[in-house]
Amino acid sequence: MLCRKWVTQLSLTVVCLLLGLLLVVQFRSQSNTRPVQASEDWERIVVDLIDNNMRLREEIRELEAELVGISEIQGRGALLQSLVDEANQLRIANGMVEVSGPGVEVVIDGPLTVLDLQDLVNEIRNAGAEALAVNGRRIVAWSAISTDGVYVTVDGQPVLPPYRLEAIGDAETMSTAIARPGGLVDLLQQADERVLIGVNERQKITLPVYDQPFQFVYAKAAE
Repeated sequence: MLCRKWVTQLSLTVVCLLLGLLLVVQFRSQSNTRPVQASEDWERIVVDLIDNNMRLREEIRELEAELVGISEIQGRGALLQSLVDEANQLRIANGMVEVSGPGVEVVIDGPLTVLDLQDLVNEIRNAGAEALAVNGRRIVAWSAISTDGVYVTVDGQPVLPPYRLEAIGDAETMSTAIARPGGLVDLLQQADERVLIGVNERQKITLPVYDQPFQFVYAKAAE
């Protein structure tokens, strides 16, 4: 039993010595080759850095080119949208499309002259109206409020009292301006007690398309 234990200890001692010798040999070998390996590693690192730098520069150039292309597309898109918005505003101003939005309704009952009605339309415009109609007839920049000797006419078409003026815009601002003390509505009612004028704000007003033909006879684009 003791002999076997002694043999085992001796075997372990020999194994430990052999392992020690192998570690020493490996350490010396690594020590001898480390400078060479370190030099080769640095060269490889420098080459990799140069390659990566060139690749990144190329990627930057490609991204910059893409950004330029995107900016040009966005610029053209913004210009196109601006032209579309401007065309839509002109179509609205010229009564070429039906429009709807918040606004005010002014109803006038009683004797009212053509000049009074013209003044009321101008008063509403000055209050911020973006689109107007009188008795369902669209009012545009060249609309004429006149008379045929019997009735008030809008662009040659007769309109009968009570007169209903509808305007799209900031309802609160317009109603405040129209119904203010000392304003046109107040003066008209004071001048003739038969004239009754009501001003009401509306959540939604829809105005029709201007239905009268119009052609430029004298005006043309400047050369």
